[in-house]
Amino acid sequence: MNRPYVVLGVSASLDGRISLGPNRTLMDLDERDEVLGTREEWEDFYNELARRNSVDAYMEGSNMLVAENEELRPLESYHGEDDLYSDHLPKEVVDKPGRDGWLVAVDGRGRLRSGYKGEENKPLLHLVSKSVSPDYLWFLRKTGIPYIVAGEERADLELALIKLKSELDIQTVLTSSGGRLSGALIKKGLLDEVNIRYNPVIIGGFKTPTLFASPELKEDEWPISLSLIKGEVTDTGHIYVSYKVE
Repeated sequence: MNRPYVVLGVSASLDGRISLGPNRTLMDLDERDEVLGTREEWEDFYNELARRNSVDAYMEGSNMLVAENEELRPLESYHGEDDLYSDHLPKEVVDKPGRDGWLVAVDGRGRLRSGYKGEENKPLLHLVSKSVSPDYLWFLRKTGIPYIVAGEERADLELALIKLKSELDIQTVLTSSGGRLSGALIKKGLLDEVNIRYNPVIIGGFKTPTLFASPELKEDEWPISLSLIKGEVTDTGHIYVSYKVE
């Protein structure tokens, strides 16, 4: 396979909602969000997936970090002549002593502007498209954040994953992004394993993000088939299921 093995691990309500409402990010969590699992329960679930799959990159979509309705930070204008639309993988980051994997943000529109560079041993890498402004790419470069360019208007997930393997030798990717990212991955045949922790609650909501957000099936399209790896029902009413994507 010319791309990494891609694993989804996500916590959801019984009706498939992955948050309590639209435009909520990882930064907005409060005590009500614990109906989808406490931090300790979620870390145990996620860390077990990481151990089982020997994960070396953790990937999230920009909507997990920046709400759609959030006002974006303005950027300094770039007036140079460098070719910013080529992959930026500085050796001091790629070959940093003690580096133990990667954090990867799918940011095809250039919305992540906090300057966050990742963890001490897991640097942050952006996956961007050619539609982002040179101002944004210059911001990433001067901040010391690596990026890979893949796609025209939106991030080309297949090409981005191929580059992650060929350029950085990333073999396995774990993502907890349900909604649009997981919907795009599974529709494009880029998701290999699905792990869901169902919680005994119903959330509802017409605009609340769901496990897999993607366009409706066309008349000649079939649902995506899964084969069960394992399943478990706990005394507390939680359901754990793991599937291979056919």
